[in-house]
Amino acid sequence: MLIMIIMNRTDRYRLEALIELARIYPEARPSAELAVRRRIPAAYLSRLLADLARSGLVHSRRGPGGGVALARPPGRIPVATVVVPPAGDSALPPALARLADLVQDAAERAVAGLYLADLVRWEGRAAADYSI
Repeated sequence: MLIMIIMNRTDRYRLEALIELARIYPEARPSAELAVRRRIPAAYLSRLLADLARSGLVHSRRGPGGGVALARPPGRIPVATVVVPPAGDSALPPALARLADLVQDAAERAVAGLYLADLVRWEGRAAADYSI
């Protein structure tokens, strides 16, 4: 699948968690609930959420109604800050290295100007398309 060339599983899980948090912004959600709702291994999600907290994208709340929440509005979180571009592979033959560069450039252009709020809107539209 081409998307896996552009976005690895870690990026996908990061975005899945952030989309879920953006849907309920400014509320918080327990990480265990995020893991179940998005089918992300809980221990792996905990590590990703810790990384996102260090990046300033999420923060934790304790007590009733606590959990993890976005640190700022979804319209102010660029997708490009979440998706980590894959490192170049110096072992590739020149033609494949050039192809990889072209795919990387296209991926960067595709996410430029996109925000987490856009992804939430797209997901909402897709869900509405399937409702009866």
